[in-house]
Amino acid sequence: MSVIGIDKEKCSNCKQCIPECGRGYFYVNENGEVVFNESLNTCNICGHCIAICPEDAIITKNLNDVETFPGIDSPETIVDYDKIYKLIRAKRSIRRYKAKKVPQELIEKVFKAMRYAPSASNARKWRYLILSNPEKIEALSDEIVKTNYAYMGFQSGEQALKYFKSIGRSIFYKAPHVIILYYRTVEKNATMIGFRANDAGIALTYGMLAAESLGLGTCWIGMVQGAVPMNREILDILDIKGMVLGAFTLGYPAVKYRRTVPRPPLKIKGLD
Repeated sequence: MSVIGIDKEKCSNCKQCIPECGRGYFYVNENGEVVFNESLNTCNICGHCIAICPEDAIITKNLNDVETFPGIDSPETIVDYDKIYKLIRAKRSIRRYKAKKVPQELIEKVFKAMRYAPSASNARKWRYLILSNPEKIEALSDEIVKTNYAYMGFQSGEQALKYFKSIGRSIFYKAPHVIILYYRTVEKNATMIGFRANDAGIALTYGMLAAESLGLGTCWIGMVQGAVPMNREILDILDIKGMVLGAFTLGYPAVKYRRTVPRPPLKIKGLD
């Protein structure tokens, strides 16, 4: 996939691509024409040149999901603030699910939303795993409970697991699906870990809000990513390698909430 040039028959020479490209691929030549610098090899395929070009003059290779639709140049006309604010206020972390699988077409819509989440330098290094097998989900829950026993206030992993079994509880709340975001590369640099974590949080939030709009419920399960560094056997259960940086449950809520919940005011400097 790549951006490979400018269609000069379409180009109106508006020059909007020049300041939009942070890698310097577009410039004005001695004839005053916008040209594409073919000698560079640093494009991260952010797509902003494609998005901003009014004439659709950017030539691409194997970038087939570019589209336009009414309101794309004015997103506030697609969903106004009041509606998206109400969706955010209405969203709850769901811990009671119906014993009903989510149809594949809805799961695919959740993944489709996460596909278009931004990431640092458009790295898009994340990978996803979805678990829908109840036995595998339970086995994963058991291993995480045993690993995180101290965090949950138990004296041993066996004690924690025995208690969870006695109350019929799973850290995944018996959800029919669990979505896990991971990276094949284990970052060593703290800054890069921070970038990857930020990317994961944004992507999974996209997915959780998309799920909300489809009548589905989700809950971020932080104990998954917390347990992996302490117990690498969890990766064997998941049959993946690398670094897990996020997971959430997915299913049909077995409960309806009637009111929003209270939250303290934000502490903000400089807003006067």
